[in-house]
Amino acid sequence: MHQFLMGKSFITLAIVTSVNESGEVVSVKPMVEGFTGGGDLIPNSVIHGVPVWRLQRGASAVIMPPVEGDIGLIAICDRDITAVKKTKQSALPGSNRTHSYSDAIYLGGVLNAEPSQYVKFANDGIDIVSPLVVNVNGDIISINAESRAEINAPEILLNGQVGQGEGSYGGTAHFKNKVTSDVDFQAGSISLIGHRTSGVEPGTGTSGTPTP
Repeated sequence: MHQFLMGKSFITLAIVTSVNESGEVVSVKPMVEGFTGGGDLIPNSVIHGVPVWRLQRGASAVIMPPVEGDIGLIAICDRDITAVKKTKQSALPGSNRTHSYSDAIYLGGVLNAEPSQYVKFANDGIDIVSPLVVNVNGDIISINAESRAEINAPEILLNGQVGQGEGSYGGTAHFKNKVTSDVDFQAGSISLIGHRTSGVEPGTGTSGTPTP
């Protein structure tokens, strides 16, 4: 039985040697080499056309294609999955082979370098970190906070109309530093640049309230 099992493959470590354009199929080389009865090395060959496991439900997924040089686990399917890979439908085994490297699935990385961009779940919260650009796209994007929402950056640029809604958190706006505008400020129908004042007479008197 031990000799029989030695000829079968189940799960092992492999290194990614190439990735297709979509990132859904890779070529991998098993890293634990085989050996003869006398202890001589039997080098492993590269396995081509290995599907990449992805965390997905329906049309929603976490997309993180492997890159060349990644180390990860490959799981070996019990039977020949060639027909299912080709048609993505239920099918009979493509051959009588069992537990063959040809029917491997790449499950993802282990034993790799410390990542520089990541999503980290911890007891004190969630961190989303990237040294590059983080894009969030959607039809409507809502940010809800129980106490406060903060944006910290040397420069904050808003491209689009900015307004205050009428939700339960509606309130006043306050700026600790100078507020400027290239055109005008307007309160109600009163323009800061073009407003006129009533009750003005020559002398030292004080003008009246602004008028539109």
